[in-house]
Amino acid sequence: MAIIKKGTLTVATGGAAQNLALGFVPSYLRLENKTKIVANTNGVQIAEWYNDMVNASAYLWTTTTGAPVISYTSTNGVTPLITADASLYAATNLTITGISKAANASITATHAFTSADIGVTTVSFHGVQGMTQINTLSGVIQSVTSTTSFTVNINSTGFTTYTSGGIANVVTGNYPYPLQGGTPSATNAPGFPPSQAATSQVLNAALYNQGIIGVTLGSAIMVTTSDVWQYIAMLDTDVTSA
Repeated sequence: MAIIKKGTLTVATGGAAQNLALGFVPSYLRLENKTKIVANTNGVQIAEWYNDMVNASAYLWTTTTGAPVISYTSTNGVTPLITADASLYAATNLTITGISKAANASITATHAFTSADIGVTTVSFHGVQGMTQINTLSGVIQSVTSTTSFTVNINSTGFTTYTSGGIANVVTGNYPYPLQGGTPSATNAPGFPPSQAATSQVLNAALYNQGIIGVTLGSAIMVTTSDVWQYIAMLDTDVTSA
């Protein structure tokens, strides 16, 4: 059995590599330039790649005059793409380097909080050394004093002194990205209604997947801006039917 995916891809910028997200790295990939084929325009009309070929390679069917010429390129063709795990989701853990003893504990950690997070965003604390009483507690941001400090409504006056370590896990609020409805984008998670509030991130859930699993199509294929390529990607599996 095999997984097969079909679709189209429009060249965003001619002469520049472009990613194709498939959800898997294919065993076989065939692309047909519908723009050039329909108009009978010269250029790269078909590209093929197999997963036992070297990265950045491809077979190309190119027309100039007469019959298409089949050629092989070892550069700027097709390359498997799997985004590094650390880049798949927006990070919501802040590294703590200090916590004060105060009615509203001041947390030293590099962050991107703004005034919009005050009274809204909640963080929870884990792995703190010395001031262990704060571990597992959650606090709402009370002030943003700089890009490296903020306060929360946790009274740490009677806690033991902070020594090292710990993370502040952003649980709810505006940070790191607002959650909205409408058209998916870098600041807008898909699948939520337009009425969803911008402060609705819960349980440290990543708001959108930033990662890509698929292939990178090089400049030898992505030649002409706005050309529409039709693709079919196949992934062989070890599953067999009875």
